Amino acid sequence: MATEDAVGADRESQAEVDAVLAETGRTMDQVRRWRRDGLLPDVVQDQQAYRGSVVLYPKGTCAQIRAASSLFKKKNRVEYVGLRLWRQGFPVDEKHWRPRLQRRGRMLDRMFPLLMRLVERFNRDEQDEALYDYAARRLEPTHDIILSRITGRSDSESRPTVLRVVGDVATGEFDGFEALIAGEEQTSDRAFTIRAFDLINSGSHSILGKKLNLIELLPSGLKNVSAAIGMGNFEHVANEPSEEIARARDDAKNGLAIARDLYEANRWIYGDGAFGLRLAAWIARKAPDVLVDTTTLLMFRLREVPGAILPSDKIAEMAENARKVWLYSKRHEWHWHHHPSFSKILHPTRIKLAFADEIALKQWQRELNAIIVQATAKTPTGSNNENQEVGKSH
Repeated sequence: MATEDAVGADRESQAEVDAVLAETGRTMDQVRRWRRDGLLPDVVQDQQAYRGSVVLYPKGTCAQIRAASSLFKKKNRVEYVGLRLWRQGFPVDEKHWRPRLQRRGRMLDRMFPLLMRLVERFNRDEQDEALYDYAARRLEPTHDIILSRITGRSDSESRPTVLRVVGDVATGEFDGFEALIAGEEQTSDRAFTIRAFDLINSGSHSILGKKLNLIELLPSGLKNVSAAIGMGNFEHVANEPSEEIARARDDAKNGLAIARDLYEANRWIYGDGAFGLRLAAWIARKAPDVLVDTTTLLMFRLREVPGAILPSDKIAEMAENARKVWLYSKRHEWHWHHHPSFSKILHPTRIKLAFADEIALKQWQRELNAIIVQATAKTPTGSNNENQEVGKSH
């Protein structure tokens, strides 16, 4: 038998796989079937001097078996499991993800030009009713899960304008909001779009004087997305090397995770519209398959727009930090609800005041640490670590 040292850092042993099978209640027959179905990577036969060979597994196989086992409990379909394993970053056969990206790419390549021709037709025929007025009247609330969410925050006056902005982005024609008129702080299309995208609080909520500035980033963000859409040929993107598509997939996944985790970390403190992230967080939670596929293809194109997005490693780092913030924040929230000692110091109003500036934050941390010391002295030894964790700032 191969020793643990002989297995190496890039391989996992049969003993490790057997332990995972015992943990998940799966069998080697199922593992072999999953491998035939392209859900697991191939094994390696390692020749041992004078002792024949042993089977070694690529690093990460045990985690992939756990993930596959969990997914099969949700839906016992190979295509369902294969797609979601790939989205989680595990190596699977391309048949589980590339064909659907190709289909989505072809659909986008037809859809965006079709919208452009429709706009041109309305403009050419000089219809009595403008295209976006017509669309605002006819749009079904359930027709598109994302668009209905956006237009749901628009009234009859603003909805056509919001649809025009969305339409300009989707046709690759968006080049900014209307010019300001003397005496106005912002144009109507900018104001309507900010409200429709639920970004208002990104300009008011702050931590230590810093804001997300999503409102300021909105024009350039929409312009970059519009430029990416204008490049078209999304079916070609779906045929790019798997490593490059995987990077776009991870960029999209991490971007949505940042919005979701930061929103959930701050929602209990700042309310439902915390930092203007509610819509993005809602999209991240819902994440229908068609949206995930589209976002992956679009993120690939955005990488080709100069300065549109950060490097992939930076996005991944931000996602990891956002996850840590969420964990610390939820720990604070739990103690606020369940420990009377922390009910005042961890009250949302108190936390907001604490994060107003550095001086207030240091004072709050001193008070929190004092309460932790008192609580720890009264708490059984086994709970000390939990109380100490409360002191970590989010």
